[in-house]
Amino acid sequence: MLSAVNLSLAERRVEAQFVSIIYAVWDDTQRTLTVSNSGLPRPIYVHGGKNEVIEATGLPLGLFDEAEYDELEFRMKTGDMFIFFSDGILDARNRKGDLFGRGRLEKIVAENASSNASQVVDSIFKAVADHSAGVETFDDQTVVVIRVRGGAHPPSKKK
Repeated sequence: MLSAVNLSLAERRVEAQFVSIIYAVWDDTQRTLTVSNSGLPRPIYVHGGKNEVIEATGLPLGLFDEAEYDELEFRMKTGDMFIFFSDGILDARNRKGDLFGRGRLEKIVAENASSNASQVVDSIFKAVADHSAGVETFDDQTVVVIRVRGGAHPPSKKK
């Protein structure tokens, strides 16, 4: 899908413009999440009590006509969680100029591994705000958390 969007952007190229996007498609029947990335930080997958950085990478869209993008598929279980975030989270600086960074983010995710998705999002935003208190935000700060609940939903039966 990202390759098709990339080609479409290449047809309408705007000087020095590009798009970074990550997408995820959930299949409730198979309990799989398909992920593809073009220029955003690598997401975190929490499963089996551990954080795993997913090697979903790719060039931003609109830079190179023939760029290719991998789609990674994950079979997920109840309680598993994916955390997607923009680089504005990692790049938030404090008054000393220190980045918030991936290490802090991964620590917050690990500390909140049993929390619901909304609590994880709130914990990340609070930690970033505390870290960068008094410093103007210069980039977007986006976090999306997906946590798998309960058992699989059986397909509805047609009558």
